[in-house]
Amino acid sequence: MSETPLKQDQNSDEIDLKDLILPIWKARKQIFTTAIIFAIIGGVIGFLTPATYTANSTFLPQTSQEIGGLSGSLGGLASLAGINLNSPMAGGDIPPSMYATVLASEPFRKRILDTKIWINGDSISYRSYLEKQPISPLSTIREYTIGLPGKIVGVFDSNQEEKEPVIVDEGLQTLSTKEYGLLSKVLGRVTILNDKKEGTITISVIENDPIVAALVTKVTEKVLQDWIIEHKIKNAKAQYDFIVKQFESKQKEFFSIQEQLANYTDRNQNVLAASYLTRLDRLQAEYDLVNTVYSELAKQKEQAAIQLSKDTPTFSVLDPVKVPKGKTGPNKNLYLLISFFIGLFFSSCFFLFKKPIQKFFNEINLSK
Repeated sequence: MSETPLKQDQNSDEIDLKDLILPIWKARKQIFTTAIIFAIIGGVIGFLTPATYTANSTFLPQTSQEIGGLSGSLGGLASLAGINLNSPMAGGDIPPSMYATVLASEPFRKRILDTKIWINGDSISYRSYLEKQPISPLSTIREYTIGLPGKIVGVFDSNQEEKEPVIVDEGLQTLSTKEYGLLSKVLGRVTILNDKKEGTITISVIENDPIVAALVTKVTEKVLQDWIIEHKIKNAKAQYDFIVKQFESKQKEFFSIQEQLANYTDRNQNVLAASYLTRLDRLQAEYDLVNTVYSELAKQKEQAAIQLSKDTPTFSVLDPVKVPKGKTGPNKNLYLLISFFIGLFFSSCFFLFKKPIQKFFNEINLSK
């Protein structure tokens, strides 16, 4: 008696499995034909997709230097307190892990767009190059197929019209649709990768032209390094500029009092009056004071220049930028394979659920 329910359960399981496989097996020709059609469509898309080239540049940023001017005892006390005085942030460095965040920032991408590149003997900005790029056939097809509803809505929607940037507040400005699109293109084509194990930074640029890919990689490398240097030496540069300003001001004052002292001495060479000697002593005292301050500022100026040079990061280029020879995309075989399996999956689902769905709607119609 106890074996009968078990056999029934096993039979029901086998029947369910047959119900799943049988519809697919019966429609195998249609499923295979649909998959072939999807593969052909994928091949056409792969053929229409423009070829892309990837240029790379790998460099090693300078590791953060130990903070000078601290005695060993002070550094030891700081370490006992749990403070790492030799951490990258302590010296004002941008950690390599944040380089991708720097790339995502709007000012950095604008610098890349505004940098000049040489194409066919002409110097144009990367912004102008992107604006003049011809639209690919695939993009046109996509625009008037998948993007057609949005295009139609955009015609009737006054909010979608191109507007000039609006200054909301001091230092705060809205982006136009055109500018936003250009910034998005930069983020989609330029990548910065940080190898935490090796400590290297790799910049990759994907473009339809191999020469442009190499040029933009070189540009991005320079912009990134300049950005890091500016951040690193910000405090030292501000201190240097302040000292130079004070030095130049005191230099003018020193030259002025020096000329006054020389002229006064020349005019009164044979005079021995007490008033002359008193005036001469005052001028000499003022000259000595200004000379002392001027000499001290000259020393500080040299020290600040040395510190500025010391704080300026250096970069060791391990793999310089080269014009790529081989295409990196699109992979037409991958387009074919993915499209084939997409067609196989959706056509199988269609024939598998076709009868249950029809049965469901028939039951609804009969119940009315």
